[in-house]
Amino acid sequence: MSKLLSAEFARLCKSFLFKFCLVFSAFLGIFCVLMLWWDVKCNSALYAKLDITYSNADNLIFAGGLYLIFVISVFISIFVGTEYSDGTIRNKLTIGHTRRNIYLSKFIVCATANILVYLLYIVVVLVLGNFLINGTTMTIIEIISFTMTGITAILALTALLVLLSLSNQNKAIGAVVLLLTTLILFFVALGIGQRLAAPEYYDDSIVIDAETNKPITIEKQKNPSYLTGTKRKIYEFLNNFLPVAQIYQIAMHFSDNFVLIVIYNCIIIIVTTGTGIVIFQKKNLK
Repeated sequence: MSKLLSAEFARLCKSFLFKFCLVFSAFLGIFCVLMLWWDVKCNSALYAKLDITYSNADNLIFAGGLYLIFVISVFISIFVGTEYSDGTIRNKLTIGHTRRNIYLSKFIVCATANILVYLLYIVVVLVLGNFLINGTTMTIIEIISFTMTGITAILALTALLVLLSLSNQNKAIGAVVLLLTTLILFFVALGIGQRLAAPEYYDDSIVIDAETNKPITIEKQKNPSYLTGTKRKIYEFLNNFLPVAQIYQIAMHFSDNFVLIVIYNCIIIIVTTGTGIVIFQKKNLK
């Protein structure tokens, strides 16, 4: 196993794809901070009336995770899929490495790479934000809590994508499957978040009558789409269980169920990795 990991990490360090992912992550952080800095500079009067969290790094620190999930998907599909197409996996089996160790080494290296990409974005935003946009109002404990929870979500997503990637020997099809899966999870996360954030009641509003041209007050009304009962519990469970939904919560600072999310992610990692090893053990490698 140690030899496998050494070879995998050596390959990772030489990988142009991994270096590109790191550069993209850093660039994304720089771009987000500069865009906010420029917007604040151009609309200083407007931002002066708003809370400082609108003009500092608070809303940017973890927002990049929603973009990086697609970078992670592309990285895994190419990094893992290339070894299938090149016959490297078959060669590793020939020289005596077990399928279990090959699978675990892939997961460990991909997980390490994805965590570094995720952390780099956060560090860039914190450092550059401190110089350009008044830093952050978040405490160190809050930043660490959100970051560690985000890392477990990245690990869970990585475990799922590695399972899908090592279950498909065709690199092109594998890449499409991983991107499509990530995209579906992304839109599911957005949908769940929007439904859960919907208000139970609509506030009073004033409209102008088209005929009389007089204002009419519409009293507070119940939202018919508001989730209640078992349906709301199911949405809340999925919101805390699905890795991309967790990343969305963290990006929006909605999450306060850190322990529960970490537990769910541990379950996902164990189940998907165990399932992946079983499938990979029985797979007929061409």
